[in-house]
Amino acid sequence: MSKFHTTFSRREFMKGLGLAGAGLGAAAAVAPAFHDIDELTATANPQRHPWYVKERELEDPTVEIDWNVFQRVDRTRKVLGVTFPVTATVAAHADINPKVAKTVKMKAEGWDIQYMKNLYPSYKGPTIRDYALTGATAASGGIGHPFTPTPNFLGVTTSVTIPTPESRNMTKWQGTPEENFLTLQNALRMYGASEVGVVELTEKTKRLIYLNNTSGKPYNFKDVDVAEDTKSEFAIPNKAKYVVTFSTLEASQTRCAPAPNWNGYDLYYRVINLAHYFIGALGYQHLEIAGASASDSFSAFSGLGEHSRASMVATHYRYGNMQRGMHRMITDMPLAPTKPFDAGIARFCVNCATCATMCPYESMPLGDKRWDHEDPEEEAAKNYTPGYKGWRLYNFRCPRCKNCHTTCPFNSFTNASVHDLVRITSTITPMFNGFFADMHEQFGFGTRHPEEFWDNPANTGVVDVELLKHR
Repeated sequence: MSKFHTTFSRREFMKGLGLAGAGLGAAAAVAPAFHDIDELTATANPQRHPWYVKERELEDPTVEIDWNVFQRVDRTRKVLGVTFPVTATVAAHADINPKVAKTVKMKAEGWDIQYMKNLYPSYKGPTIRDYALTGATAASGGIGHPFTPTPNFLGVTTSVTIPTPESRNMTKWQGTPEENFLTLQNALRMYGASEVGVVELTEKTKRLIYLNNTSGKPYNFKDVDVAEDTKSEFAIPNKAKYVVTFSTLEASQTRCAPAPNWNGYDLYYRVINLAHYFIGALGYQHLEIAGASASDSFSAFSGLGEHSRASMVATHYRYGNMQRGMHRMITDMPLAPTKPFDAGIARFCVNCATCATMCPYESMPLGDKRWDHEDPEEEAAKNYTPGYKGWRLYNFRCPRCKNCHTTCPFNSFTNASVHDLVRITSTITPMFNGFFADMHEQFGFGTRHPEEFWDNPANTGVVDVELLKHR
């Protein structure tokens, strides 16, 4: 029987990982079944992006960074007397700032629903079907994941033991960095990821990892063989220098119902656990750093999206703002880094601002990119991370209603053949960006009437199959 980069059969190894002939329910409709590790590695499309999307150099995303200013975030830093950041998602912060108090009150009184009623006068509000749908997806974190809870810093869960190659009397999987990336990408995509990327940790990119957690426990890079989680520190081996990033998609029906957003996160947590299992079963360390880093920055550096006006969500030329999670984990498995891209998204955002003008809470920036905060009050409080020229969310006014997910014109660019022309044109020249943004709303590709979800017999389910076909 043939061998591949190791001393045991490919078939045996794939069976040990649970991948041989595998399918994952609905995902089997768009994901292949792999028979051995050769097929898993060889299936990936070597061209990551369409011809009109330009790959940039490593560590050079479309957002401008001042490396003299941009440093590791200190999670113990205080803003207005509390741990950074002050945000309208925390009810206790209402006592700190009047804008936060107003937003918390608006959210509690159902401003999200009133906004939709104003947008669609015939809409009477959520029905029991809506509450049941959203409640089930929101609760799935406790009832739907294959492993609960999610992994700790060392990638360990309390409900499953990941078998190592040694436990099977085998050796770890070994391939070139390029082969390893293709293997990992195909596995994660079969599990449900939409995009997969890699950032190599260097003197600069280490700054994307927080300095510590909110209790002050530091994340230290050290010359050790194995990661450690002690009372005094999180020790990250210097040889574990690859950050794996991946995203999952929420359903395209998010434009007319809130539940698909939660559904995207349900899939996201599932892939997190399966990714840790897969890398551990290959014989490598897999450190969980979602709570030790920001998703938007790693997404921009690894080519999962561009920094955009949506600010806390990296925008993709194919998926718009519909990618959820943007997960990060560190491994010592050698991986080929993926490059940032320029699809003209940031330039499009300059003329568009649809997400900002459609924000129910007026919490999205309307101006140009800048080094400081657009809101004088948040600027005075330093309620943001400095060191990059971009757009920053109004945290005092944002309760995370998700409306910005629904309105991005890039969400709709697979709905008709003309959108291929729109994507290409937006990448090459910004001349028509304002026109394209206006047409997005004129043709009804933005927020939809909530009842459309229940009345549409063509709903595709968990994800839009047409989007996945482009991967």
